[in-house]
Amino acid sequence: MQAITRRLRRGKRGISTVIVVMLSLVLVVIIVGNVVLWSYQMNQVDMERMQETLSLTNVTHAMNGTLLDIKNSSPLSIHIVAIWITDATVHQRYSVDLFMNSGESIEYISKDINLPQDAFIVKVVTERGNVAVFSSS
Repeated sequence: MQAITRRLRRGKRGISTVIVVMLSLVLVVIIVGNVVLWSYQMNQVDMERMQETLSLTNVTHAMNGTLLDIKNSSPLSIHIVAIWITDATVHQRYSVDLFMNSGESIEYISKDINLPQDAFIVKVVTERGNVAVFSSS
């Protein structure tokens, strides 16, 4: 009888080790699963960013402000969030909230933007971080 009691006591220590190993495996599976899902989502964002193609074909003075000719030649809709005007002395950012469908070309007029008289650079920035550049001479 004493031998059986000793065996049961020793067996309890073995069960706790098995429980710890099982909980550790569950924890490792959860962590690895989250890393794989995060990696997939980041790849999706990078893929969309690479597909986005935006061009700024012309920037001119207009009666009511500045006229920008913008073309979206990508298969995705884009969201323009900023326009930068840069010359030798000034770097100015203008916030914009402009959506363009796939293949769409627009003429965007802004009363707030004043173009410099000398050479300047205009940059249009999308929500995904892509930039279209127009340089005047």
